[in-house]
Amino acid sequence: MSIDWTNKNVIVTGGGGGMGQAAAKRFADAGARTFVLGRTLESLQEAADYSANIIPIPCDVASTASIDVAMSEILKHGAPDVLIHTAGINTADRFMGHEDPARLAGEETWQKVMDINVLGVVNMIRAVTKPMTENGGGKIIVVSSTAGHGFDSYAGVPYTASKWAVHGLLFTARAQLSAQGIVLSEYAPGEANTPIVDKRPVLPTDVHRAAMIQTEDCGETLFFMASQAHCMSVIQLPTYQPFGGMPPQIPAPWLDGLDISPKS
Repeated sequence: MSIDWTNKNVIVTGGGGGMGQAAAKRFADAGARTFVLGRTLESLQEAADYSANIIPIPCDVASTASIDVAMSEILKHGAPDVLIHTAGINTADRFMGHEDPARLAGEETWQKVMDINVLGVVNMIRAVTKPMTENGGGKIIVVSSTAGHGFDSYAGVPYTASKWAVHGLLFTARAQLSAQGIVLSEYAPGEANTPIVDKRPVLPTDVHRAAMIQTEDCGETLFFMASQAHCMSVIQLPTYQPFGGMPPQIPAPWLDGLDISPKS
């Protein structure tokens, strides 16, 4: 188990908020040189203000050109030791069938979700593999979701499809990257109180949010996973959520807000 992170280079995507920012703070506190990536410099400023160990770099993980520019800056400090990939999106239009046309996932939504949630993972893994391999190895932890492991009534169709793709990608790539000295792990949190929740068509109540996994919990889990010598596949659930997703029949007071059944 790695404890001393001094002079280690850690990349955190989605570092502008949520679990990415929480993870960046945790690694910075441990002494790691932590590069936070996000689409705008402004979105990364809060994380950068937290610690001198946090270096903000604008980067769109859906764009290989943007990643190339970001990596050129990072590599000035040496090869990355760890990639924590948290970047991901969801949208309010997440249904294949709904009486409200505004909630039907359109072509633009499908393209955007797949570009960021799936190809963003591919792009970042490809970007760090060569320098990690040349440096003797490294660790990659990708945030997927319990939506990629079972039925989740909250997640929506495009998001769920993207997370199943990510789960399959990691499952297959793990052995291949291991041969290059790279430890590939998957973190699949259940309901977590991150900014992505604000994209739900019906927002959760404060009581519901308080019961979710909090971003600091996610940051601690990601830090723990990166400290291990071996690959890990971690599913983390709030106490009310069963493994395999969030079926609408589960008894909980906030599920009336899901609002997916036809109006009478």
